Amino acid sequence: AFSYLELGTISVSVMPSLQQPYERPMTMKQAGYLIIADISGYTQFIKIHNMRKAPIFGEKMGKRESHAEHIITELLETVIDSFDGTLILNKLEGDAAFFFAVEDGSAQQADKILECMDAAMRAFSQKLADIVFIQSCPCDPCQQSKNLKLKIFAHKGTYEIKKIRQFEELAGESVILIMDHKKNTLPSREYWLATESFFATVSDTEKFQFGTIRQKVDDFGTVNLKYINFASDGTDSQSNGQKSGMFGLIKMLTYFKSGKVRTSLTDRHPE
Repeated sequence: AFSYLELGTISVSVMPSLQQPYERPMTMKQAGYLIIADISGYTQFIKIHNMRKAPIFGEKMGKRESHAEHIITELLETVIDSFDGTLILNKLEGDAAFFFAVEDGSAQQADKILECMDAAMRAFSQKLADIVFIQSCPCDPCQQSKNLKLKIFAHKGTYEIKKIRQFEELAGESVILIMDHKKNTLPSREYWLATESFFATVSDTEKFQFGTIRQKVDDFGTVNLKYINFASDGTDSQSNGQKSGMFGLIKMLTYFKSGKVRTSLTDRHPE
């Protein structure tokens, strides 16, 4: 809105300040669950290889988003869908998704989260099997896709939810702790790693599948963690028939046509 000052016979319009007033962040302390689902075994995705480097398809394919970005986005979407309705997606960090859930007081909440974790692992593996035809493409990301694995970290504790306008950020010692769990020395790339506080809320019928390991965690010293290793024997169970030949090539070209990117996931799952 404009205001007007009368200066003699001249009206002068005065524009209000365009600068937004300072807004103090709202902070809420909550008790609940923190989960990280992290895609591992595909370091080349971080470099975001561009299809211009593939000699066969040239500039036409090169103009699209990288194959690495497309594959990671589809896999993250599969994982996010597995947690939808039980956990809230807070943010994406590279090839990892960070979820949280406020404690609801029920005895089954941790078990429901375990069910989602199991569903995410199964859906992730199934999606990789469904898109095995991308190995018809000679680029590094498509050739390395068979090495992708999923690992999930789980913690229960207190954390702060900071809100300012439309943004929401989780903070506190519990957030630092679960983030530090990603920096472990485990040789496996496919596992669950849970804190004792999370494990304590799991029902007895689910506890038997976890083992105990000790890990040094940055800023927290050496701690006991609960661990399930899902690593296979390394054999490739994907069908070679789907990833070679003209049929696989056509499916691959069609698959990458949409050019998926990770920003679309945060649009679909607002905070």
